[in-house]
Amino acid sequence: MTIAVCYPDKYSVEEAFQLLKIPWVWYEEGCHYDVVIARKADVPGYDGPLIDLTDNDFFERISTLLNTGQPHLHEPVCDLLLDAVRQELKKYTILVEIPPAPWGHSYMVALTHDVDVTSVRECRLVTVGYAVFQCIMHGSVFAGLRLGLSRIGIGNDSWDLFERWKTFEDQLGVRSTFFFVPKKDDPGVRAHPYRAVCYDLNIDVLHDLTTGGWETGVHGIDNWTDSQRGKLEMASISPCGEASGNRTHWLLFDQNSWKVLDDAGYSYDTTFGYNDDAGFRAGILQVYRPRTAQRLLELPLHIQDLGLFGKFCWAPSENGWEKTPCLHLDVIAARTYCDRILDFAEKYGGVVTLLWHYENLTPPRDWSGTYAELVKRAQADGAWVTTAGSVVEWFEIRRKTGIGYEINKGLITIRINNPHSGHNHPMRVRIHIDPALVSSVDTEHRPGNGYIDIVCTRPEITVALT
Repeated sequence: MTIAVCYPDKYSVEEAFQLLKIPWVWYEEGCHYDVVIARKADVPGYDGPLIDLTDNDFFERISTLLNTGQPHLHEPVCDLLLDAVRQELKKYTILVEIPPAPWGHSYMVALTHDVDVTSVRECRLVTVGYAVFQCIMHGSVFAGLRLGLSRIGIGNDSWDLFERWKTFEDQLGVRSTFFFVPKKDDPGVRAHPYRAVCYDLNIDVLHDLTTGGWETGVHGIDNWTDSQRGKLEMASISPCGEASGNRTHWLLFDQNSWKVLDDAGYSYDTTFGYNDDAGFRAGILQVYRPRTAQRLLELPLHIQDLGLFGKFCWAPSENGWEKTPCLHLDVIAARTYCDRILDFAEKYGGVVTLLWHYENLTPPRDWSGTYAELVKRAQADGAWVTTAGSVVEWFEIRRKTGIGYEINKGLITIRINNPHSGHNHPMRVRIHIDPALVSSVDTEHRPGNGYIDIVCTRPEITVALT
């Protein structure tokens, strides 16, 4: 069973088939294939089954979305395109793939927090005063009073929240990733002055988080523009262990950023998302490699609290920095917005990345209830809810895994290269075939609607057909 591709852009093809993890080969004239994917004009001597790209070049569409993105995109267009290809290929061959979700889980959720403040006492008076005003306006008078008193050193610090986050997530049974700004009082190049933060890194806090199972990463200031600065920013977080993941502060980004971060040695980035919306800027529910990167992987951002509930965010424009409206939803509308994203993940697999800012566990912007509801919804769906780094590591193993199969006398023999059988969340192999046609499988498996899933913990799997 052979799927062949003839296409001029190597990256577009290879990345598409990292997302749609099925066996394929490059087209060679004169060879026999079950189906070929190409523009008809590019394979003049071929007269077999053809998926013609002439009027529907999904390779180009997927590559463009992954690397350029699209504003206010509310469907995972790349996943929809890949599923259309999947359905077309099933007409010509028994399709075998490694889906983008671990064995025993429907999808994944990456929990993340951007740490923009660590103490009310380090904040500007005007910032605290506005927060107190917001507390009072929303009826949280006691919380506002406590916030104001803690600013002048009376009582506990209202925004010293690491222990509260740990307890909160312990009760939910999850771990998350905290992204820390590496430099105090520095807004960075090409940035609004408000972007500067007022805290110094506390390595003891970082070490405490990582020893408890949480992850720490870089909330970059200038690493998106300069690889040498990126190395320095990573080094400032590294004393507590590996901290090679990045989300740039305020999601600042340009088309050179992936290469810059890659050159600096970051293993993953999770900046590509919206400040003013929730959805699919890259059009995908999977971790992927941008065109300009060699090692770096992108974990796209789908949902952040300020995009859902905030009134505005600062965005660069031709006229400098401008206020851009956010969705500013109420809790019920925000939950509906997020549920639609999780519904897509439940259908297609992959990962949904959540960003809840560190300080938004307490008034005036206590959005912890929605955060807990989304975690519980995902857990009820059977999702693996974990850190950003754990999700990226799983996808990295999947990307390095090779798959091949052959059918002979009623037996499907599947060979897996690099199965990582010791991983706590193993991959699965999916055969798109009516389960009623399968008489036996020599390892653990489960039937589905028009397919059978097999746990991927061994280099060879044998499936006997009736």
